[in-house]
Amino acid sequence: MRDGLDRVGVRRPIFAASSVARLLSGVAAAVAVLVIGFAHRPAVDAGGDDLVTADGEWLVIAASATLLMWIAGTIAHLGSMPLLPPFGRLFVVQLGASFANHVLPAGVGGMAVNMRFMRRLGMTRGAAAGAVGLNSLAGLVTHLILLVAVVAAAPSAATALAPRVHWSALGPSGPATTVIAAAGVFGVLGALTWLVSRLRRRARGHRSKTTSHLARDLRQLRAVLRHPGRAAALWGGSVSAPLLHTVILYAVLQSLGNLIPLGTVLLVYVVVSAACALLPAPGVVGSLDVALVAALATAGVPSTTALASVLGYRLITAWLPLLPTACVLVVLLRRRII
Repeated sequence: MRDGLDRVGVRRPIFAASSVARLLSGVAAAVAVLVIGFAHRPAVDAGGDDLVTADGEWLVIAASATLLMWIAGTIAHLGSMPLLPPFGRLFVVQLGASFANHVLPAGVGGMAVNMRFMRRLGMTRGAAAGAVGLNSLAGLVTHLILLVAVVAAAPSAATALAPRVHWSALGPSGPATTVIAAAGVFGVLGALTWLVSRLRRRARGHRSKTTSHLARDLRQLRAVLRHPGRAAALWGGSVSAPLLHTVILYAVLQSLGNLIPLGTVLLVYVVVSAACALLPAPGVVGSLDVALVAALATAGVPSTTALASVLGYRLITAWLPLLPTACVLVVLLRRRII
């Protein structure tokens, strides 16, 4: 009530600590949108200018594949969970998780959002962590299987992408090359630091768990894997993610007039994303962009078209959904869904 009185006449604070925390979380999300957009303003502007002349029908296909990508992620999470939440609510949670992934490195933000959602559903911390871990493991396994398949199908093309990457889109030498090299060094150091800290936290977490809770969580995960429908949802949703990313990049390339084969785009994306996943950058921003431009140029795409295509790919999959997904995350926090 407005005067701060509840129904039994006891005065309570109008602004509870939880309300303040949710408000601060919403403000932080809005600030993150502004910071990310400002930091990558040249890329956003350039990509927007290039997409003005692109084929709209292909861009609609790319946008539709982005929506299907979120649906596939929802299906994969349904397969990894020992319970069955409402599909629509879980889908909205994936929208909020996608924003968190662009703020925190290596998918940690999305994992945290999904764990909070599962905890709200009544799952234990161990069961929620196990479900998130199972989903991540399925994504890793399916990506590796897809990588092996495309490399086996085109070994010569895969070999050509790896040893020499010509940075024609960024200049063969000079400050750009120096910046890229420095970014690579710092990225590797950051990856090692992040990996060591995460292993330490995981070790402390394992020591704190009791044997009974661990056995119960393992039984729940084993039951999930033995369920045919959940297994199909988990593996099907996981393998769909890299395929849909490939469709998005292919559609953007087609919209700009480049007729590169779909198989080549699949090879480029799977190889580059597997390598860049080792760098824990927020949303793999930076390392994936530069590597995709270089790989597309090596595969025969003109450097300017490769750069515009990657910018368009980023606009559709990351920058344009950024503000809507941030708003979704704020609503989820305010309604205590997560």
